[in-house]
Amino acid sequence: MLFFKFLFIFCLFSTVGWVIELVYRSISMKKLVNPGFMSGCVLPIYGFGTIIMYIICNIFSKMNFNLKILPIFILSFIFLSLLEFVAGYFLLKIFHIRLWDYSNKKFNYEGFICLEFSNYWGLLSLIFYLFIYPWLNDFTTNFVNNNICLFILGMYFGIFLIDLCASINLLNKLTKYANIVKDTIDVERLKLEARRKASRKKFLNAIYPYISTNKFLKDKIKNDKIDK
Repeated sequence: MLFFKFLFIFCLFSTVGWVIELVYRSISMKKLVNPGFMSGCVLPIYGFGTIIMYIICNIFSKMNFNLKILPIFILSFIFLSLLEFVAGYFLLKIFHIRLWDYSNKKFNYEGFICLEFSNYWGLLSLIFYLFIYPWLNDFTTNFVNNNICLFILGMYFGIFLIDLCASINLLNKLTKYANIVKDTIDVERLKLEARRKASRKKFLNAIYPYISTNKFLKDKIKNDKIDK
């Protein structure tokens, strides 16, 4: 059942993370923005990050000492920053794209991680441990022991996999485009450009940006090839 517990946590907090990023980016950019590289309401990095926090909290919850806060903060600071770095580095080196860039932040490393957001991940882990983990641990156990809930989880994960395959296909198009222009692609900027050029309503393009981005990329790649 441990696999299903992790799968449930991954799916749940991939969606919760998407909501957090949606609110944060929409407020900061003053327009509705669908974060990430997938069409659906998911950000997988938050799902993996929560699994890391869950494992850390689970380890320390079984230890009989009162000074748990500091090691939970430090370990989450390290491992969540490492996750963010690996994900950002992988996307840049394999697909030549950036989904986030901390280059304008102090104490950043290659724009993948920075001290400010690493501290946020540490603080988020403390909030998770104090307010979410006790509830989540019991709720997840009850969830995975219910056959109907497992069926719903399977359906949700199936949709996620379909979305993931479609999104990887788009990432491959982005890689081709990056090779043509010989530059790293800023995905958020590209999505905004695609929305401006699309004929659909702006609201729909905000919720499903890759519908318009896909067509925009095909036209862009085609035109760049003609120009060359």
